[in-house]
Amino acid sequence: MVFSSLPRNAFGDGFAMENLPPASVGNRQVQLFIKLNPTILYSGSGVQPTIFFRWFDANTNQTLQHISFFLTITKHNQLLFRELLHTHTGILNMDITPTNSNTWTVYADKEPILNGWVPDNDDDPIDVIGPIFNEGGLYHFNMQMFTIDYDNNIFDTTDNPASVPNFDAYLSVGDVSSHDMTYKGNTYNSTIISYYDKINDDFNFDPSKLQLSYSMPFDWNMTRIAGQPIFVHEEIHIPKAFKDFTNTPTYSATMNGYQITGRRLIVDPYTSGTTVIAHILLNKVDIQTIAKQMPPGTNTMNFTLAPAKPDVQTSNSALTDFGGWGVKLGWNPTQITPNSVNKLQLSFFDAFTEQPVNGDVNYNLKLLDSDGNTILSKNGLTAKNSVDTQSLNLTR
Repeated sequence: MVFSSLPRNAFGDGFAMENLPPASVGNRQVQLFIKLNPTILYSGSGVQPTIFFRWFDANTNQTLQHISFFLTITKHNQLLFRELLHTHTGILNMDITPTNSNTWTVYADKEPILNGWVPDNDDDPIDVIGPIFNEGGLYHFNMQMFTIDYDNNIFDTTDNPASVPNFDAYLSVGDVSSHDMTYKGNTYNSTIISYYDKINDDFNFDPSKLQLSYSMPFDWNMTRIAGQPIFVHEEIHIPKAFKDFTNTPTYSATMNGYQITGRRLIVDPYTSGTTVIAHILLNKVDIQTIAKQMPPGTNTMNFTLAPAKPDVQTSNSALTDFGGWGVKLGWNPTQITPNSVNKLQLSFFDAFTEQPVNGDVNYNLKLLDSDGNTILSKNGLTAKNSVDTQSLNLTR
């Protein structure tokens, strides 16, 4: 079953955009929206990324003006960029040209009061050349506000430096890596796309278990995890030519020894003509639950994937291909029969919080058989208040 036309947007640690929690400034709640464009950025893609900033009042959604802020960008505590920026309109685009250098260069004007970088014209971007998004992994953006409303309306930090509004975001570049697997004298190339962080150099394939494994850096600090949205998405491509691995409808996956089941493991044999794609999707609730049982000193997520004995069951949930939204499924009657009306009940939810979507959801519905052929298709459907029921006549 494939659901399309759902947003691929995700707000949180490990994705391409964040709507950050508001900070109190007088009687206003100041909020920052930050977005990486394109939202799906792979290392080595050659695409020039843009960072979009919008400062606004969380209560009125009104864009705020004349914002000066220090932007600090780091990756694994390595400083990549630190400059004072200014936007007269409250909206700022920053075009990034990734390089492998250790320094950065800014091309823009300077505003006269704090000498912060400002676009040549309000709608122009600030151009930055430097070591930002030049490789896969998680990038930490820290924004400290210094002015609001007027260019010279500077926050007074004499008595309380901590009163300066401070925002933290974590944006991710998909790390793409290729790995050979040798089995019965044949070599097959697999590809891993890690949307959270760059994986470690420890990929292994065990032919006796038909199992691949690898690890990724991860900070299991419970306070950190509780304080921000987090979503981990690993995408593993296995060539269909590796039939001993791919000729099965079911797979077994683990993370640090814990079984990954249900909506957390989605295997897609249809999108690519040459590979089977396994998606491992762990939201904040999953990670918090496992974090409580992590031994002290653990600093990685260790993944395994292997084919499993077929045990096909009707899905009771599914996630969008990029993990942001999910849908719970139910059949009435529970036993599906051909050439009769079967009711499919759908309930859409936020994959990060597992709470129902607040509002209507427009979606398309497509059912495929085991060979990937479309047996039923409906477009332009709407789930009112995130809930819908479709009466389907399945002929086979």
